[in-house]
Amino acid sequence: MAGLRVTSSFYPIRLSAYIRNEAELTIEIENSGDSPSWTECDVVVPDALSLAPDRELSKGRLRIGIIGPGETRVGKCKIYTGARTYPDTYMIKLVAYGYGKDGAISTREEKKSYLRCEQLGK
Repeated sequence: MAGLRVTSSFYPIRLSAYIRNEAELTIEIENSGDSPSWTECDVVVPDALSLAPDRELSKGRLRIGIIGPGETRVGKCKIYTGARTYPDTYMIKLVAYGYGKDGAISTREEKKSYLRCEQLGK
């Protein structure tokens, strides 16, 4: 049975509250299975954040691509803040899917990642 190992990181590691700014989310997926797998990853952010710079978008999907056994691939997306983003630690939900030769989901891996947002000068 195929398996996926999901890791994530942010740059910068924190955002500023109440102003427009962004962080880049890097998602690294490793195929620990014994056969190639087409992979995608859902990214779900809370309402105070967005996956689009000009509108509210709380859910998106990254197409990572085909990952061979023992290989790792990386996907990136931006997370945006705005005037209504208050200081807090926000949970970002990641759900990676691996598809087998038949096109059906063969593995699913969930991960939670946390992004800090702080007020400038505090």
